[in-house]
Amino acid sequence: MDYENLTNNLKLNIDHTMAYDDVETAADVVNKFILEKARSHQYEIVKLNDSYYIKKGISPKAILHLNADARFLYRNLEFEQTDKERIIAGKNIYLFNAIFVIANLLDLSTNDFDVLITNNNIQNDIKNYSSLKDVIRSDKVINLNLRQAKCIADEFSALNLLNIKLPIIRNEINNSYKTFRLSLSNLIGGHTGEDLDKVRLNSIKACLGLIRKIKSKVDLDIVKLQGGDRYDYIPNFASIDFIINSNFENELINTFELFKNQYIEKNLKYEPEMDIELKEIESDANSSISDKSFSHLSSFVELIPTGAYSVNSNNNQLISSINLSTARTFEDYINFIIVCRSLSDESMNEMLEKMQTAASISESKIKIGLSLPRWKNSDDLLTEAFSKVYRDLVGEDFEIVKTQYSLDSSMIFSNLDVKIVSIGVEYKQRDDNMFFTDLSEIINVTNLIDDVLSYI
Repeated sequence: MDYENLTNNLKLNIDHTMAYDDVETAADVVNKFILEKARSHQYEIVKLNDSYYIKKGISPKAILHLNADARFLYRNLEFEQTDKERIIAGKNIYLFNAIFVIANLLDLSTNDFDVLITNNNIQNDIKNYSSLKDVIRSDKVINLNLRQAKCIADEFSALNLLNIKLPIIRNEINNSYKTFRLSLSNLIGGHTGEDLDKVRLNSIKACLGLIRKIKSKVDLDIVKLQGGDRYDYIPNFASIDFIINSNFENELINTFELFKNQYIEKNLKYEPEMDIELKEIESDANSSISDKSFSHLSSFVELIPTGAYSVNSNNNQLISSINLSTARTFEDYINFIIVCRSLSDESMNEMLEKMQTAASISESKIKIGLSLPRWKNSDDLLTEAFSKVYRDLVGEDFEIVKTQYSLDSSMIFSNLDVKIVSIGVEYKQRDDNMFFTDLSEIINVTNLIDDVLSYI
């Protein structure tokens, strides 16, 4: 496709999207924009629960798939023209990049293809997509959720989402106690698909480790542990409520300041913006967690590895990982969500064994909430098509990767006989935690996909 036409069309689509003032989340933007685009071209739209299948042409070469999983509040998109033309957005920028690729192809490509927009979010619900078998018109799927650039993924890891209930025994509280909250916030965190192999503190483990040090010096009792909010993000905040005899308040404050300063100094290189706070709070709690239950809690969290679990020593590729994602305290148990991903059956089994050992020691129960098998295509035809076309366009070999994270298509097409590759558009982070993508990167991916569609 002509570069100038692509650029002008892309700018029109960006302007159109920037004008939206009636959407709440990034996922809403995806649905609204792509559906408007399909209707403007009078393409057939099939609604499948909360998903949409768009038919372009008679003999589609492939299905372009985007899972609009982000529930972040929508931030207005910005367009910047300095030395380069670029778009600026928040954490949802990968979705904007994807919809502009799809929109350009819907507008300008002469190839036949279909588009599937899904709204699956394992945080809220695990949907059944078996009805897709009656709708799809191709066995080739090009997913656009990959958080990596200048490569494609054609093999996707297994995933096990573990729901763990750690039982707790409570003791009654008398009126001579004060309630305090220890909180960690402003950790870097990050998406498990991009940042889990980096040195990042897990706020849940960090907060519990800090309270253990304080408890070793000051007599206190835990009331509640809370931390994390999304299964696919490294938790960057956590808090622990606890009670203490009012006579020991000064001792508590002095001990807290000592350990706080040591902890910040130790982790300053990796978590420069970390905040650690201790404050007295109003509480209507009438019971605290027993010492035995706290011992079980401490043992469980300490025994769980988190972050990169196994790495290929030859190419530093992440093979398997564990993310302690969320912690919530209820009356008689603490609930943890832990996500294990692995490209190796051996590593997955090892991780699950470690989880079971930690659960047994703490008398906890493990339930697997979601289990996805490892995905490997039955042939390499789609991968080879991308490799050849990329080499013809760029004159270089296209990197082929295995991934733990862009599992949107392998989850949704899990029971269908299709081949899947996943691709992404390059974006970068600014110092203000906003992200930007050069328009040339969106156009490059658009042209690559269009040429692949022509080739296959």
